[in-house]
Amino acid sequence: MVNFKVDDLSEMNERLRAFAEFLRGESVTEDDVFASRIVSCELISNVIIHGGGAADFRGELLADAIKIEVKAAGFEGVDICPPLPDVLAENGRGMYIVRSICTLVEKTDTGIRVVIKRG
Repeated sequence: MVNFKVDDLSEMNERLRAFAEFLRGESVTEDDVFASRIVSCELISNVIIHGGGAADFRGELLADAIKIEVKAAGFEGVDICPPLPDVLAENGRGMYIVRSICTLVEKTDTGIRVVIKRG
């Protein structure tokens, strides 16, 4: 399991590197490491950019899945099922990407929990 707090996008990549290395150390496939990276970046970015706050990240490896939880005060206003954005829109695709990759996406009292089924 990997836990960290981040409040600046410039710190996000370094923090997520530790999670990727944890997954690789547990023999997770590169496809699944990549998927977890995309999902984690989208969730953390949503908190920092749209909520203006810090994100508490927790990533763990289950028997057949990767569970990621991001908690933050800034998640109250995040719509986890927004309408599909225009194909030429500059932004707005993050939660669509997350829902496309994850087998479970649920809002919690303090954030969001997602599950990526390991391939």
